[in-house]
Amino acid sequence: MAEMDAAARSLNCPAELQGLRDGVLHVLRHVLRDKTMADDLCNETFRVVLERLRQQPLEEPEKLAPFLAQTARLLARNAQRAEVRRRTFTGQQQAIDEFGDPEADPSAVSQAQARTDAVQKILAELPTVRDREILVRVYLRDEDKDQVCRDLGIDDAHFRRVVFRARERFKALLDKRYRAADLYCFAVSL
Repeated sequence: MAEMDAAARSLNCPAELQGLRDGVLHVLRHVLRDKTMADDLCNETFRVVLERLRQQPLEEPEKLAPFLAQTARLLARNAQRAEVRRRTFTGQQQAIDEFGDPEADPSAVSQAQARTDAVQKILAELPTVRDREILVRVYLRDEDKDQVCRDLGIDDAHFRRVVFRARERFKALLDKRYRAADLYCFAVSL
């Protein structure tokens, strides 16, 4: 405030204007209990009052101080209401917090990429093309079972056996490539 007072005096502000400014600051600090916000709203108060006075002068100029004080109080109340609205609890905040962006956590992104790389390597090692194709289409692309059956030329009962065998071959390669502890961590992280 001392800096602002010095700045006001250096601009040759009349003592009356400085007194009005001090009064507005006193009102705002009393209402807001926040020095920084009070300083900001003090400037805003003078801006609002000057715009109003340019459009319509006061009928009684001696009531300028009460007019400034009332304008400051109104601006302070509006600022407090806006702050309360910003902090309003909707009851959904916990759900919003739990639905965080998975890409916000670099370690989660790194783990997901490692799992993807591991699955791709194991799929590439599968000995038959049909095993790779059926696992990719059913589990990764989530394609319609009937369409996969038509494309591969197999019926529903045979489809289940083919998928089961492909999963077993995939699991065997997974067991061979990773230790049991790694498999547990891999399965839990999926």
